[in-house]
Amino acid sequence: MYQIGQRWSSRNEPDLGIGMIIEKQPKSFVLYFSDAETERNYSVEQTSLVRRTLTPGDELFFEDESYKVQAVREYDLLMEYNIGDEWVDESEIQFPRNDKNELDSILALSPARRMWFDLRRKTLEHQAIHSASPVRGLMGLKAELLPHQMYLAHDIANRPAARALLCDEVGMGKTLEAGLILHHRVLNGLSRRALILTPTNLQHQWLVEMLRRFHQPFSLINEAVYEDYMDGDDNPFDAQAFVIAPIDFVSTHSKAAQHMLQSEWDMVIVDEAHHLAWDPETPSIAYQLVERLAAASESLLLLSATPEQTGEREHFSRLQLIDPEHYHSFDVYQAQQQEFKQAAELAEQILPFTEVDHGLTQPDWRAVFVDYLHDVQSKEWFDNLTATDEDKQVNAAQDAINWLIDRHGTGREMFRNTRAAIGGFPERNLNVYPLAGNDTYASAAHHVLPESGIDHGLWEADPRWHWLKEFLGDQKVKTKVLVICHTADTARWLNDQLTFAGFQSADFHEQMPLIHRDRAAAYFADPSGAQVLVCSEIGSEGRNFQFSHNLVMFDLPEHPDLLEQRIGRLDRLGQRNIVQVHVPYIEGSVQERLYQWYHLALNAFNRTTGSGDKVNAAFKEPLHAFLFGNDDDQSLLDEARVYHEALLKQMEEGRNRLLEMSSCRPNVAKSLIEQINDQASHGLHDYIEQVTHAFNIHAECHNDTPDQAAWFIRPSTDMMLEALPGIEEEGKMLMLDRRQASQREDVAFATWEHPLITMLMDEVQGFDSGKLTSAILPIAALPEGTVLVESMFVIETAGHPRLKLAQSLPMTPIWQLSDANGKFLHSQFTADKWAEKLKGVPNRVAEQWVAALRPQLLEILQAHQLSAQDQARPTVHAAKEAYQRKWQSEIDRLRELKQQNSAVKDEHIELYERYLVEGLTRIDDHQIRLDGIRIILTTKPE
Repeated sequence: MYQIGQRWSSRNEPDLGIGMIIEKQPKSFVLYFSDAETERNYSVEQTSLVRRTLTPGDELFFEDESYKVQAVREYDLLMEYNIGDEWVDESEIQFPRNDKNELDSILALSPARRMWFDLRRKTLEHQAIHSASPVRGLMGLKAELLPHQMYLAHDIANRPAARALLCDEVGMGKTLEAGLILHHRVLNGLSRRALILTPTNLQHQWLVEMLRRFHQPFSLINEAVYEDYMDGDDNPFDAQAFVIAPIDFVSTHSKAAQHMLQSEWDMVIVDEAHHLAWDPETPSIAYQLVERLAAASESLLLLSATPEQTGEREHFSRLQLIDPEHYHSFDVYQAQQQEFKQAAELAEQILPFTEVDHGLTQPDWRAVFVDYLHDVQSKEWFDNLTATDEDKQVNAAQDAINWLIDRHGTGREMFRNTRAAIGGFPERNLNVYPLAGNDTYASAAHHVLPESGIDHGLWEADPRWHWLKEFLGDQKVKTKVLVICHTADTARWLNDQLTFAGFQSADFHEQMPLIHRDRAAAYFADPSGAQVLVCSEIGSEGRNFQFSHNLVMFDLPEHPDLLEQRIGRLDRLGQRNIVQVHVPYIEGSVQERLYQWYHLALNAFNRTTGSGDKVNAAFKEPLHAFLFGNDDDQSLLDEARVYHEALLKQMEEGRNRLLEMSSCRPNVAKSLIEQINDQASHGLHDYIEQVTHAFNIHAECHNDTPDQAAWFIRPSTDMMLEALPGIEEEGKMLMLDRRQASQREDVAFATWEHPLITMLMDEVQGFDSGKLTSAILPIAALPEGTVLVESMFVIETAGHPRLKLAQSLPMTPIWQLSDANGKFLHSQFTADKWAEKLKGVPNRVAEQWVAALRPQLLEILQAHQLSAQDQARPTVHAAKEAYQRKWQSEIDRLRELKQQNSAVKDEHIELYERYLVEGLTRIDDHQIRLDGIRIILTTKPE
């Protein structure tokens, strides 16, 4: 079916133009779109492409000359066109759009039901709104919209190259931020292939998060998977567009590393990037691999909550991965950091004056800005700092901070959001339960996990089990309780015991299929569902249960980061209660000493800390001796506490408020969230009803309120499609309310970006029969048999996604209605009101109409073509003006900032200038394409 040289166009991305197959593999092929100067990989099983060929009479270009096609033949799956004296292969020609060909091909179709015309129009209208949206790519996240995440993702994703170091504190959502950036760039055509390198223990968390939060399926290539692939000669990294790989595996497996490096990646994401060990003489293998990937990939995201914990020089080495040209000298970097620190101190002085009723005495602003006086004294906001109007003062103070952020922040590669800066996190309360030991559990004094080495049949003697049963049975505990333990065996045993004891309980562990985990989480989230969810350690990875505020640590993990991850399942933005942390332990056990370490040395139960790993490393040997009873010297705890507090103080003193402010501008974030809430599912409720009906998909509406609608979708036996992405055979609930959907793991969050919706929209456009429809209009005012014609034309542009043409000129539909004499009537109706007046006709009758009216229709639709061109002119003119304003304002801003900010480079400005010129040219080269026709005959009213 597929052959190198064939021409195809994409229903999903029509703005790419017409592409040619340039490479073919057994299960995939590559299309090159010359208009957009970009390539796309497609599976041979795809359904989103349309074969493009020419017919006799069409025009083509060969060696820059125009020719008419005389005849057509097919050879080896390729079309050959006769242009007089010779035959030319379709791979050798320039492929034009031919309006006559479009019209002939539509009239040759068998007419479909009348509803398809309206569905095509609705689809085009929704796609136009969505593709023009500045928040496209940020809507589909299945999670609460947090300002710092939205701002950061929008800022980085819209850069020509998304290269940044994400350093948000633990629990702030770096995984979601990276996923949002990737999701945005994939949906906007800026990234096609992505590689995520993770620590081994986080590979499955990333796999689950990308699928659950973004509907983005990744393939995991770890050692076991890689060995299975090695039966053949293919590169397994080439076979998948989106790959997750443990960095520990590829760093120690040279052949896998070579395969990974040989593949092309648009975006590389590296989690826990502070583990990329570096020194000038012997950088680690992992660092060298990432360095080579960074040099070959357009976009690079490094994630680390503690970027500077390994020292300033290693931190600098990671910034070099992001931008080796800017970070070419450590000495220059240190000088820039000193300047940035001074600006941050100035921002600290200004910040209190951004609040209304601050009650502070105005300082001498000329003295405050003494180092910047030459640049700011002409600014309006500088004069307004001393205004008598308090609102003016407040706005001026905010403008002053924005000026500092732009001066030092534009083009910066590092983003850091902190709990202190963002606010809104709950308090924590520690509840401790020392339990008397017994002979069965005497070995708990020597093992981290008390049940280690004890036969399962004796686990009922565990004092913690008896305490848990009493705790849950206490009438005071009526809320949801999350229980976390280390192993799947323990979680399964506890759940069985609790269920047998009469509690509503569910378990959640890595030995369960993913769908069963989702059901367990949903059962726990249901207000009338499970009171208790018992999780193994993976329960602290990637799942959020902030509807609960009681957390039982059945055991304590050995690493403070795991402890923080556990508490972070409840201690999150959106938590409305104090998080109650319950810690039972057997007296005299390793667990008791571990509790003492976490509580007395790190205070880890009552607050977050990004330094726990560093304290553990500093006291590694004495800590091990203390935990296992080889050294009972309690002074260790005091020494560690003092060391830890000093680290925290050092971090606080080094806290850069200007960096935090540049990482999230609240006003911008608020505007983004408002746009997302307005657009994410507006009109989607009605569209789901229409499109599922059209394709015979089983759809039950469980809530008819548009903004809170819920639809149960299931494949049907007479469905017109082979499969529904994201929908299992047994069906799936789609919810349009973000909050409700985010709290249930068994449902999907439906937006215009959900893969099912985008696929259905593609299928509507790809359903060729839907381009020609018919109807009758019962009306007394017109003679019976009067011919009326509706048409749908589309304004299209083609260009590289980086040009962002769709934001100014999306694929815009033009609806028209006329009688057979060319009198246009569409100004008298709305398209929706007109559609309500029409009735259906049998297909056989419609075919007879088309055959009888064909000569007349050709003449009518030529008039429609001219009218569409007239209607398109003001739209195109407005699009050019908007495009010019958008890019020119950004160019002017960068030029001004470049005078003070070395991070703004000439090539950035020149790149935007090229975008502006090319984009305006592409808009001028727009096409007006006929998309659909509806033929109407009048009848007498019944």
